[in-house]
Order: sequence, then C-alpha cells, then structure tokens
Amino acid sequence: MRLRDELEKYLTTRRALGYQLVQTEREAGQFCDWLAKQGKTDTFSIDDAITWARQPVGVHPARWADRLTRLRPFAAYLNAAGWNVPVIPRALLPRGSTRTTPFIYTQNELDLLLGSCPLVFENRRVAITMKTILGLLAATGMRIGETTKLLVPDFDSDQHVLLVRGAKTPLDRLIALHPSTTKALLSYLSSPERAATRPDPQGALFVSYQGTGFSSRSIEQHYRYLTAAVGIGPRDGARPRLHDFRHTFATAHMVAAYRNGTDPQRTLGLLATWLGHTNVADTYWYLSATPELIALAAQHLETKNLT
Repeated sequence: MRLRDELEKYLTTRRALGYQLVQTEREAGQFCDWLAKQGKTDTFSIDDAITWARQPVGVHPARWADRLTRLRPFAAYLNAAGWNVPVIPRALLPRGSTRTTPFIYTQNELDLLLGSCPLVFENRRVAITMKTILGLLAATGMRIGETTKLLVPDFDSDQHVLLVRGAKTPLDRLIALHPSTTKALLSYLSSPERAATRPDPQGALFVSYQGTGFSSRSIEQHYRYLTAAVGIGPRDGARPRLHDFRHTFATAHMVAAYRNGTDPQRTLGLLATWLGHTNVADTYWYLSATPELIALAAQHLETKNLT
C-alpha cells in the first residue's frame, strides 16, 4: 500500500493549498488499487497509466484523457520525491471534441415558442415566467444559469441594463437591454402571479411558487415539455436546447455584420465580451456550425481578396 499511503500525503499537501481534489482522490485511488492487483505498490510506468486510463469501455476519448490528466500531478509529485515513477507527458491521449452540435432557431420557431407558453402551460405563473425567460435568452444571449441567478437589484430599468453574474467564469458583466426587453421584464415583475408568491424585493428576479429562485434544471424540464408540445424536435443531428438561444443570438449578429458590411472581426470581439467569453476561440465555436454564416464568411473573404 506504499503508493496508496503516498497518495494520502499528496492530497493532504495539495488541500492545504486550497485544492478540493474530489475526483483526483477517487480516480487516483482507483489507479493505486488497480496497480496493487498487478503486484505494483511502489512504481508504475507510463504504459500502466495509459492502460488504466483507457479501461472504461464505450466512453468518449475525452473521458480517457481526463483520467490520465488527473494522474499527471500525482506522478510528478512522486517523481520529484524520488520515487521510481516517470513524469507523464501532456496530450498522450487525444481528447477529441465533446462539443454538442448547436440547434439554430429560426425566427418562426422563436415566435412559436414564445407565443405558445400561455397555451401549453396551464399554470399562469409558469407560463409568464417561461415566456419572459425565453424572450430574455433570445434577446441577450445569456446562459440559463446566469438568468436563474438574476436578482431584482441586478435589473436597472431606468438605464436599460442588467448586471449578469458569471456562471462559468467569475467575471460579472453589464448587458444593455432593448427598451422592449426592459418593458417585458417590468411587466413580469409587476404581474399578479409573481406578487402572489410574496417574493423578496431584493431576491430572485424569476420566482417559483415559493417566491424563491428557479433552478436551471426546472426551467430545462419546462422547456423540454414546451418543445415537445409545439413539435420542435431534433434537426440535422442537433436537438433544441436552452443553450442554443445563445448560439442563435451570436449567429444572428454575425450574419447581420456580414450582410450590413460591418467589420466581422470587430463584431466578433464585441460578441466575446457580450457573451462573457474569456477566450475568443469559444465565440468562434458558437459560429462554426452554421452553413449560412460559413457561406457569408467565404463570400466576404473572396470579395476581400479581389480588392
């Protein structure tokens, strides 16, 4: 159990620095147990690490890469401590792509979804909440996790601004609202259905029947019910998701930039900031799977090369 014992020392040292390491503890522990069954308690090779990482059958290659990645710091620690253990190089196992193909909504589909909320949901509070949230997602490109975290004080109706608290990153940002979006939010805030929940004036903007905030999971469940009811299903290998309102928002702005002769690189940079991306490559991904946009980009490049 020598490697197992050393793993405990490693975890203690790293946690003292503030790391949680829950997954590392589980998977590195499993690796040590697997090694022990092979008769190895004080050493292992890179081949051992790769063989163990690739054990799960029928999973995406990214899962194997993640398992090996969690072993790398532990192996480096053992190597530095003088154990007969090699440093595991990066990128030994390819990750592949885990990106989901986006579902780009047409304007008719967006209109259908918003218009159907009062018809599909019998509960009036749920109906107006879903309609307002979907409208906000379509108009701003926010993440659903950011939307459910909104507080009433985050909404400045006088300045037409929302303070969006980072969901995937710790970066907060301000988003400008169109007056029509401000009007829709004010209508929701003053609705009798919302008031009936007796919400905290400083609490969640979108409220459940208890007057507290919705979870993203609840909104996603309502959305799946809505799309099934109106007949919007998978298309071209993509299924409709709430997150795809964000893809649709980004794509629409880039299409408009190309068609209106606006500098697409400038628009892309603005979108990265608007969407809360810390890396513009993430914004590129949002735009990479749209045939219309790819065609416009190719046309723009061809025109540029001819001038």
